[in-house]
Amino acid sequence: MDFYARHAAMRSGIRLPRVWLPGKRGIYVVYERDRGSSRHRGYTAAWDRASQQFKRQHPCCLGCKAVGKVTAVDVTDHVEPHRGDQAKFWDSSMWQPCCRWHHDVVKKRLELMFDSGEIGVADLWLDSRAAQRLTRRLQPRRLDADGWPMG
Repeated sequence: MDFYARHAAMRSGIRLPRVWLPGKRGIYVVYERDRGSSRHRGYTAAWDRASQQFKRQHPCCLGCKAVGKVTAVDVTDHVEPHRGDQAKFWDSSMWQPCCRWHHDVVKKRLELMFDSGEIGVADLWLDSRAAQRLTRRLQPRRLDADGWPMG
């Protein structure tokens, strides 16, 4: 469906599925639909157990600890994106404990830099110099209980 057909349909009151929304939001919906569920990507009950055990052994966020803060761990992160490779997925030497903010903000930026070739695998660790610089630059002054910026 081209732009003009979508526009005419919207003006006539026809509700279109979200995948037809223009712009970045529509692209995001298609990406989410195509990448499959978390269970389909390998995050099974066995992963849940392994992740819980890892978080018990490593209770503090590695990225926060690197900049002198103490924050409880929320996520077991794969240092190098596994992209479906089960050997990388289960390699616990390449897991790191992190808070939600470090996982969703800092690690996302690091992975974009990694994918573009700006940094190597060693810089994906949240206590690397690259991650510490990003943390200091991006971290808001005050965080709520979930680790997200306040107000």
